[in-house]
Amino acid sequence: MGLTPKKELKQRNQNWEDLDKKLQNNLNYVGDTTIIRVSDYPGLTRESIINEGKKNGYTISENDDGQFLYFS
Repeated sequence: MGLTPKKELKQRNQNWEDLDKKLQNNLNYVGDTTIIRVSDYPGLTRESIINEGKKNGYTISENDDGQFLYFS
């Protein structure tokens, strides 16, 4: 028994609805944090994600190169 062949991978093209679901599913308790990769949301700018998050009460930080956003 071994591995099966790697399947063809899909390109991520997530939107506001996908981001909202991820945040709602992963942030349930005080101290919870979730990470998103900005490039997984090509239809959204980093700035728009940060602004919308802050507007809705999230605390957001980012890594040094801005590729990842940390929501809590």
